[in-house]
Amino acid sequence: MEKLADLPPTALIALGVTLAFIFVVRHFGLASGEKTGPENKAPIAAVIVDPTALNKATAAVEEHTAVMKRQNDIIEDAARHIGHLATEMDRIREELRIRREIERSAR
Repeated sequence: MEKLADLPPTALIALGVTLAFIFVVRHFGLASGEKTGPENKAPIAAVIVDPTALNKATAAVEEHTAVMKRQNDIIEDAARHIGHLATEMDRIREELRIRREIERSAR
């Protein structure tokens, strides 16, 4: 507060006007919020009374879930097959290495 007293009069006036403006805007904002009435509840009631859209959305989500599960199963099968192919490639590489060693020792 001591520093406020050291300010020039124009700065004090500007500070006072700014604070007054903030309080006025806040007051009128709260007052206008109190004046607004309740929103129209008819669209919400229509959705509750007529569940057709909700049933369609539920069916679409269930179908999407089934498709994603099938896709995951396919990906898991592909990963398993790739694992088997990698194992077979390792075996073939080992057989080729053994064959090269046999051919070198036969020379």
